[in-house]
Formats: sequence, C-alpha cells, structure tokens
Amino acid sequence: MPRYRYQAVDQRGKKVKGQMEAEDEAGLYGALREEGKYLVKAKADRAKKGRTPLAAEVLSAFSRELGTLLEAGIPLTKAIAILTREEGIKLKVKGVYEDVLKCVCGGYSLSEAMERQGNRFPPLMIHLFKAAEASGGLGRAALRLGEHYSREHRLRLRIRSALVYPKFLAALLIAVAGLLMGVVLPQFEPLFRLVEELPLPTRILYGILDLVTEKWYLCAAAAAWAWLLGRWLKERPWFCLWAARQQLFLPITGRLKKTVYTARFARTLSALYGAGVPIARALEIAGKAVGNVYIERQFDPVAAMVQNGEGLGAAISRVDGLLPKLTFAVQVGEESGSLDAVLDSMAEALEYDAGQASERFVSYLEPAMVIVMAVVVGFVMIAVMMPIYASYQAMEGVGMARLPWLRG
Repeated sequence: MPRYRYQAVDQRGKKVKGQMEAEDEAGLYGALREEGKYLVKAKADRAKKGRTPLAAEVLSAFSRELGTLLEAGIPLTKAIAILTREEGIKLKVKGVYEDVLKCVCGGYSLSEAMERQGNRFPPLMIHLFKAAEASGGLGRAALRLGEHYSREHRLRLRIRSALVYPKFLAALLIAVAGLLMGVVLPQFEPLFRLVEELPLPTRILYGILDLVTEKWYLCAAAAAWAWLLGRWLKERPWFCLWAARQQLFLPITGRLKKTVYTARFARTLSALYGAGVPIARALEIAGKAVGNVYIERQFDPVAAMVQNGEGLGAAISRVDGLLPKLTFAVQVGEESGSLDAVLDSMAEALEYDAGQASERFVSYLEPAMVIVMAVVVGFVMIAVMMPIYASYQAMEGVGMARLPWLRG
C-alpha cells in the first residue's frame, strides 16, 4: 500500500502531521476519522527512483552474503547493517543498502524496501523475496539468487573478455590509418606536386584528409545529426521493436543472442518457479528479464494462455526468439514434475553454449579485422607509392629532355 504524508486537525482544532499507509485518500480519510482527526491535505510518499540498476556482480554479492547471514540465524536488520559496513563497498551501493535498512527498520518487509528503491533492484529479486517471505525461506532464496546472479555475471564476463582482442584490433586500425594519413602523407606532398595528375587512390585519400582537417565542421555536424537521430529513434517504440527483432536474425551474432536470451529466461523462470511464484506471474517477470523488447512483448499472451489451461511448453513454443530446445525441456519437466531442475540444467547447458558461441564469433571476427586492417593499410600505401613512382618518372623525363645527347 502507498504511504501518505498528511496534515489533519484533531477534535481540539490543533493541526497534526504524520504518515500513514492506506489504499487511497478515501481510506486515509476513514482511518483518520476513526482516530478523531479530520484530513486537511495528503501527499503520497513516492518510492525513490534509482538512476541505474545495481550490477549483477553487486546483486550476487548482496544475495549470497545476506543468505549466509540469515541461514546462520542473524536477524534481518542486523544482517543488512553488517552489509552496509562491509569494507570496499562503493558509496553509491552503500547508500542503497542504508536506505533499505531504514525502510526495514521502519516496518517494511525486505521486498517492499527493495521496491521503494526504484529500479535499483530487479523485479526477479523483489518477487522472489516476496514469495520467500510468505513461505519463511528468505535465507535459502537469497542464496539461490546469489548463485543466479553469479552465473549471470560470469557469462557476461566471458563474452566481454572474448571481445577484448577485436576491440584492440579496431583501435589499432584507427590509429594506424590516422598516422599514415595525418603524418606520412603530408611529408610527400612536395614530391606529389611534380605529378600532373594524381592517381585515383591518392585523390580519394587527399579528399578524406581535407574533409577531416579543413572541413571538420561538416564532420561535426554529421556526427551531431547522427547522434540526435539515434536519440530520436531510441524513443520510438516501433524502431526499438524492429531493432530488437533484427538482432535475433543476424548471420553470426543472431544465434549467440538467442542462446544468451534463452539461458537467461530459463535461469530466471527456474528461480521464480522454485520459490513458489505463480507460473503466470513468473512468466511475465522472466520475460522482462530477457533483455530484448521484441521477446518481452510476446510474454503477455503467453501468460494468458497458461492461465487458461494451456501447457507451459506449448505456450513457450509460440515465442519467437527463444531456442526450440527450451520447449522440449519444459515439456519434459512438466511431465516429470521437476520443472525447476530441468530449467536449471537447461540454463547451465545454454550458458556453456553461449560461451562457445562467443568464442566462435571471435574466431571469425579476428581474421576479419586483420583483413580489414590489411586492406586499409594497403590502400594507403598504394595511394602513397603510386604518385611517388609517377614523380620519379616525371623527373626522369625532365632530365632526359634537358640532356638530349643521353638519348642517343
């Protein structure tokens, strides 16, 4: 229920201020009337809006340490207080923990305290803790969440580390091209003046150099226009939906994206279902945790199908963007009655496949980057060497014309 800050008048006519939870302002008015107070004005105490969600690494450490402390018999408020005093914690994260501790000490449950932090904590964690609070297994749920986010973090690190070398090659390519065009090419300009007409590659290279150095304002205007266009497109739902769908069907990275999204969905659904969250609600939360708006939009009708009695595997098979093997795994889990265990094993297998797919992608990307670098450097070298060779021929022709006796 929302919490209201109110100003009222008691039976003596004295103004009083306070805070109270109520369904709405009518409920607040009725509750105050029972206390002999008359409501003057009220304002809902909005939950704080976090600017950025906490990273998977932070969520993993928080859940794992909280679960360990709770399983050891330490009260919830003391456990959170211990986490706020942990060494090496960032000030931003410490502030979030302190706000959670204040809310819990003020009578809120842990899930409600997290919900009041805006988008700092993901819906998966909030709903899982809410289900665990009802069943009395908050410590076990926290430990399970810690393992979930730890695997999520390891998968992201594996993909990120695989892309380090291609990024280095791209930076090296830009640096080499800039060095050749900005330092090497101007050194030969006096020599190129001896040539009546520069070759086409050299003219192209000089055109690019003039555009960057002398007409930089055009480049800046084009970059600003592209940035504004990108910002405008990101705010258009139709473009976000189209872009999210297209990335699933790219020649090389599409398979990798599907594998990562399917693994994330399976892991999230397993955690929610194992904690006792209703399957329809678990589907909605797991769909939003995938990280692709095109896939996310498809889970509202899927949840409705499950509520109407359709099998979970058959409903998930209608989602475009998840791997078909997940459907067969879910059907096996439904028949055997061990859906959470099957989803866990499927998520582990898919995370391994995602790591292998990222390594294959890098194995294709590295030689492609080397080829691009060779083409760019080769083009610059050809553009430099062709006029040098032509200038030598021009100087040789001038010398032969001045010494006609050498031609005999």
